[in-house]
Amino acid sequence: MDATALVPAPDTIPASWGVFEFLDIFTLIIHFLLINIVVGGTLLLFYQHFIRRTTPDDSTWFGPPFVKKIPSLIALGVTFGVAPLLFLQVLYGHLIYTSSILMALFWILIIPFLILAYYSAYVVARSKDKRSRLSRIALVVMTLIVLYIPLMFVNNMTLMLQPERWTGYFDQRNGTLLNLSDPTVIPRYLHFLAASVAIAALFGAVYWWWKSRKDKSEVAAGHIQSGLRVFALATAVQMIAGFWLLLALPRDVTLLFTGDNMLYTSFLFIGVVLATLSLVFGLLGKLLPTFIHLFLTLVVMVVIRAFLRSAYLQSFFSVESLEVAPQTSVMILFFMVFVIGLVSVAYMLKLAFGNKQEEAAL
Repeated sequence: MDATALVPAPDTIPASWGVFEFLDIFTLIIHFLLINIVVGGTLLLFYQHFIRRTTPDDSTWFGPPFVKKIPSLIALGVTFGVAPLLFLQVLYGHLIYTSSILMALFWILIIPFLILAYYSAYVVARSKDKRSRLSRIALVVMTLIVLYIPLMFVNNMTLMLQPERWTGYFDQRNGTLLNLSDPTVIPRYLHFLAASVAIAALFGAVYWWWKSRKDKSEVAAGHIQSGLRVFALATAVQMIAGFWLLLALPRDVTLLFTGDNMLYTSFLFIGVVLATLSLVFGLLGKLLPTFIHLFLTLVVMVVIRAFLRSAYLQSFFSVESLEVAPQTSVMILFFMVFVIGLVSVAYMLKLAFGNKQEEAAL
């Protein structure tokens, strides 16, 4: 059967598609920064605790900045994850809703697992004895959950782009249809995990730089360099996974990013150059240039992600074709609330990450 016949009709949108695409990219950048610290930080903490067998105290370069703030980081990461998902649904709702239903069981499990991870984070953060059985179990639970959730997101985000795989529903109607046979799923997943470790490592380096502004101790300087070295290693792994992903894409999509579409190709080239520069600066131990190039790389990669989505859908859907039913007053109200929300979150960040009493309590 013609799989595209399974694609539902899209809804109208209240403003130009470009507005929502921009908002999706903008909020996704913030979400990735926060959630990458959570995912990568949990993996680094697990490595320190169970592989290197060191406790997350001041003798380790990564423990202090992450353990103390992990509940706040999870809350912020989830909060900023809602916005890009909603903007995605405005533009691609008829696709993302369908793919979510096809893998409904695994998708809905994200919610209780996320709650469990949040409580586990509090156990790890508040536990006085990081070697206690309860703290160790909580860290293992957190690690398993932060590995599970990105895998489900990768499955959903790839399944929504491939209606030809939706026909699997007729053989599997219990909401357990995953997209694991897609050759891009594994490199996408590894690319995300490596990026998470890189950003979390850089977060640790920035923490120690911030802490050492008044007291430039050799210990802090050593921790900064440790963070940059881990960042560089994770970035190298991420770039390998990125090239694997490029080769795993359908041939027509790969060609768009390797010369057939100059806009797509230019952004990919810029992204590779920026990632390489961040890797070099990380190896050289230059914190500020590393941070700047990492942030620019993230911005470019999120834009490439949007291009990749359009490339997959080009044969049967384009956001430019969405019918606009203008709702000017609603959009004005939305932007007012959106700005107020950003200011509120910025204020909460100031309280959460500038509260020394909270750090002392932890």
